[in-house]
Amino acid sequence: MSEENPNEEELQDQTPQDTSEEQEETITKVTGMYRDWFLDYASYVILERAVPAIEDGFKPVQRRIMHSMKDLDDGRYNKVANIVGHTMQYH
Repeated sequence: MSEENPNEEELQDQTPQDTSEEQEETITKVTGMYRDWFLDYASYVILERAVPAIEDGFKPVQRRIMHSMKDLDDGRYNKVANIVGHTMQYH
């Protein structure tokens, strides 16, 4: 087992035993792809969802909740479940 690919032994066990000329299978390593995807997603979460906006200090989800509460405001008390249900309509 090499240090570059700790799952090399598992990959070799999964290859088909009978290889014919018609059927050719290749193994594609996706470890680098997952690393890149994780960094892209982490950057998106940090920049778009986790950091409050400069204009109003709200995160996007907080802004949707406040907008939903403004729409539901009729002078009466509203249950949290109603606010959540109304907020989920924006998805």
